Amino acid sequence: MLKNKKILLGISGGIAAIKIPLLVRELKRQGCEVKVVMTKAAKEFVTPLSLSILSKNKVLIETFPNQNETSVDFSTWHINLASWADIMLVAPATANTLAKIAHGIADDALTTT
Repeated sequence: MLKNKKILLGISGGIAAIKIPLLVRELKRQGCEVKVVMTKAAKEFVTPLSLSILSKNKVLIETFPNQNETSVDFSTWHINLASWADIMLVAPATANTLAKIAHGIADDALTTT
């Protein structure tokens, strides 16, 4: 059912983020392509390096990523990333991130996407 699906995984800074590597591994096992965008607070619970290794893709954290480090067009990376995905999953979705999404506050890579 998930084979060949493109999953964009957004990670915010809640304690449940420690379980996200297991989720990425399972999604990959099911045949999904996974890309990760995370908040700076999420880095307190899980490392971008581990998620990059598991997903086999670069993890985006910064709202304005280094143009030389991203494989998408620098000016529209967030639009391209959102368009690439079949579905976006935000887990964990902290109250702070949910409030930002509900009110259109796009002040980090996750909420911008």
